[in-house]
Amino acid sequence: MLTPNQKKQDCCGCMACSFTCPKSAITMKADECGFLYPEIDQDLCVHCNLCTRVCPLQENYTSVDAVPDIYALQNHQKNVVSESSSGGMFSMLADWTLAQGGVIYGVAFDEGFEVRHMRADSAEKAASFRTSKYVQSDPAQIYQSICSDLKDGLTVLLTGTPCQIAGVTRFLEMKHADTSSLYTCDNICHGVPSPAVWKDYLEILKTRYMDSDARITSINMRSKRVSWKKQVMDVSVSRGNLLPVLEEFSFNKIFLSLFPVRQSCFHCHFTSYKRPADFTLGDFWNVDSAGIKFDVNGGVNEVLVNTEKGQKLFTQIRENAVYQPVSKAAGWQPHLEYSTKAPGNQEAFWTEYNAAADLEGKEALLRKYMKGSTLTRIIRKVNPILQKTGLYSIAGKMYKAVFVKK
Repeated sequence: MLTPNQKKQDCCGCMACSFTCPKSAITMKADECGFLYPEIDQDLCVHCNLCTRVCPLQENYTSVDAVPDIYALQNHQKNVVSESSSGGMFSMLADWTLAQGGVIYGVAFDEGFEVRHMRADSAEKAASFRTSKYVQSDPAQIYQSICSDLKDGLTVLLTGTPCQIAGVTRFLEMKHADTSSLYTCDNICHGVPSPAVWKDYLEILKTRYMDSDARITSINMRSKRVSWKKQVMDVSVSRGNLLPVLEEFSFNKIFLSLFPVRQSCFHCHFTSYKRPADFTLGDFWNVDSAGIKFDVNGGVNEVLVNTEKGQKLFTQIRENAVYQPVSKAAGWQPHLEYSTKAPGNQEAFWTEYNAAADLEGKEALLRKYMKGSTLTRIIRKVNPILQKTGLYSIAGKMYKAVFVKK
């Protein structure tokens, strides 16, 4: 919950406070950057302090150690792997949940390609949750729905960023919900870009690079068209071809520049091996140096099994994958230890972006800033080399010592 004496870095936009408020005194309002923050109606507020108590940022896991079981994993179903961002672990969890007669909550594009948390009760609906969406999702639809599903005795799988998982689970605790049939899965998170910038980006594609009678039919922000190690974006349209445009004007490049990322992501409370979810998923980037004994073509998940509940479930579903236990060193990733570092001129980006008069001006600024800072560009170039040579974790720890504030 963002109180008057706090900064925007102290709110992750999970919405737990607004759904916990017994007087409906809290509304989520977008700021000038397009991020949602709570706004309190003082005439309705009774100062019960539940909004503060439910806030997931009351906890801070940063630098807290834990010893999860860590695996490199790839789903046996090659078609599932090809349609997933990494190795298809999410689909294994989803398939098991559906087999119990349960439901899955994950992130998908709606009809207008806005990014939202949705509910799935079939494999077809759950498939839309595969692949990464590099935009902060809107979880407004899921809070009361999860409560109802748990009350009805359904098995529920909830996926999302660590702060979203923490927000929902704290909300359920406040509601005294029975969570024995709830399973949670977070991701190794890099940060969440602004939904408003994403909306502008889509409008730029539609108005400047598509025929007037064409429409977007599908979007994949983690296509494996080139390689699972490359963050390639695909946008299919009913008429025409956007591939030449996406080669040099991809939203993924804008995301990786970090300029449109939420302030709380640069002060993340969940950059540690202690996690708020039963499972944590990411890409297993160190396949070239970790001694992986199976075929890594197509994609490999890094899987952290964080809880006893997660361990019991993993033993039931692991037969559906090829997997290998790995050490912390082999599975090391920077955002299991420290937050993304904000670009030094991020404030200038937002000042210029919000002052842009039209989409043409916004596009020019996105093209200007998507190159990233000098440091970001260097990191992008050297990371593949470091991962291949086994120096990734050593270099990352040196980066932390030099650039990351305590």
